[in-house]
Amino acid sequence: MKIDFYKPIKGEYLDISEASDDVFSQKLLGPGFLVNPCDQQIFSPIHGKIKMIYPTHHALAISNNDYDILIHVGLSDMLRDQSLFDLHVAIGDEVNIGDLLLTLNINFNDYNLIDYQTPIIFVQKKHIEVLKETKDNFELILY
Repeated sequence: MKIDFYKPIKGEYLDISEASDDVFSQKLLGPGFLVNPCDQQIFSPIHGKIKMIYPTHHALAISNNDYDILIHVGLSDMLRDQSLFDLHVAIGDEVNIGDLLLTLNINFNDYNLIDYQTPIIFVQKKHIEVLKETKDNFELILY
């Protein structure tokens, strides 16, 4: 399946295999990206429905008819307090590409990179292939 995928957060996009957490790096949840963010705002990368929000607000899932995406802020337990996030959506909300989902209330300089590195996972897919990357989006094939 070929898709256009809007980058939900500004930063450096790496293959998920570079994550320091084995659940992500071994693609146990699915393939994706690891983002070294340089901005505190996270936007919806797709049109879909908010399926899950973790109680500490550091992770949320968006679903459409074809796939689910998990956005998970942080690979350590440092950002597991609701006060560190402003949530702009609720479970069941319909979102469009570019809608603001989450704002991080942190100064990146106060944390280690691992604390706020952000995996973006295509849940239960086997493989993604990047056909084209621009500043704002990816053209992908999902398997």
